[in-house]
Amino acid sequence: MSENKPLMADLENDDQQLPKSKKTLMIKIITVIVACIIAYALPYIFPGALALTPVQHILLVIFTAAAFCWITEPIPVYATSLFAMGALALFISDSSFWMLRDYLNEVDKSHVISYKSVLASFSAPVVILFIGGFALAIAATKYKLDINLARILLKPFGKKPYMVMLGIMSVTAAFAMFMSNTATTVMMLAMITPVIALFDKGDRGIKAVVFCVPVAANVGGIATPVGTPPNAIALGFLTGSDSISFMEWMKVGFPLAVVCVIVGWVILNILYPIKQKEIEIKIESRFSKDWRSITVYVVFALTILLWMTERWHGVNSYVVALLPLIAYTCTGIIKTADIKTMNWDVIWLIAGGIALGDALGKTGLAEKLANIIDYTQYSGLMIVILLSIIGWALSNFISNTASANLMLPIAVAVLSSAGDVGIARSTVLMFCAIAISFAMSLPISTPPNALAYATGYLKNRDIMIGGGIISVVCLGLGILTMWLFG
Repeated sequence: MSENKPLMADLENDDQQLPKSKKTLMIKIITVIVACIIAYALPYIFPGALALTPVQHILLVIFTAAAFCWITEPIPVYATSLFAMGALALFISDSSFWMLRDYLNEVDKSHVISYKSVLASFSAPVVILFIGGFALAIAATKYKLDINLARILLKPFGKKPYMVMLGIMSVTAAFAMFMSNTATTVMMLAMITPVIALFDKGDRGIKAVVFCVPVAANVGGIATPVGTPPNAIALGFLTGSDSISFMEWMKVGFPLAVVCVIVGWVILNILYPIKQKEIEIKIESRFSKDWRSITVYVVFALTILLWMTERWHGVNSYVVALLPLIAYTCTGIIKTADIKTMNWDVIWLIAGGIALGDALGKTGLAEKLANIIDYTQYSGLMIVILLSIIGWALSNFISNTASANLMLPIAVAVLSSAGDVGIARSTVLMFCAIAISFAMSLPISTPPNALAYATGYLKNRDIMIGGGIISVVCLGLGILTMWLFG
């Protein structure tokens, strides 16, 4: 991960990201307002297809406002997350304005959410995982562990920048096959810090090197059933005659992951070409032998090992993330000044996405939006394509786990009602799960995207363009693979 910056420095940098032209800012604000007006009018325009309760109606407007603010960025993305959380608490929670609260409790009490669940997003498990990752990155940088790891793992890929980048993506995807993509991204961003330091400051290729990590982490997880939560959720529905083995999944998932990594590598090199002809990775650093350095090495290795072997020992990755936090703070390896350098704006960003996704699920709005289409009138191939695209689209705004929990039961219900669609249930569920994992078009789409955004090398626009193109191409490749294997 890049050198951690104080929060005030992050805020100053964000000022530079705001629209320079008042005209541009006004256009963005008007776009958001118009989108909200359209969202508000939709239930009245299509009362049959989109019959919403009062809480769901308000949430649809809040969701639209947040989505378009994240896309157009009239305000910083972390501010949008805070706005979304505030709107949820003030307008559809059990602590909203008293007149509104009394009205909602009278006409739609079952869908009113708890304000505690909104605020609890700040301490969601994935937030702890982020903070634990920040602790690993800080300690690794302070004690030069990242430099030494880069020296060992990247040396075989030579001096050509694009080959070094391919090496980074290969190592990242390999780890993501068996461990959390968030944990993998934390580790790899810390590892490539010395590589980034070798680039000229004006080289746009830095964007490619940084963004290649979350891209590889996102697509690497599709290779195995344990690589990403949607895969595991899909397997939960595949029992009896529909069950598939670990290797049967890998026969399809692994080749697709390899192709998608290569596609991502090519696209990033085209979008952000690296100017430098060679990267001379002359890292003379050696592992230190003092007790603090040894503690950093041992805790770092133990944390990674526990993340990779979660299915054997049963301690989930979020709890494991507490290990470096406890070990490094209790030994004085991470001090108060180090804690202040963590990217707290990213925590706000993620918390807002979690709160919004949770509200979409609890109010039933996400399920209604997903069921707008009558799937039963389509062929098996079209059903898979529609389910995959809807799951992918949702996953760009809410967590892929939440998307999988929403879409896969819908897929099962659709298959049950549609009868024989000519495609095996295992194929449909597998590729719905894979499509959900391809969503990476926004900083809030996946934790790896948010971590890359936190480095300061990428802007919202970079992730939208690069991630959008890669995710759409990968989605197309997934559908093509499904058609061939299905």
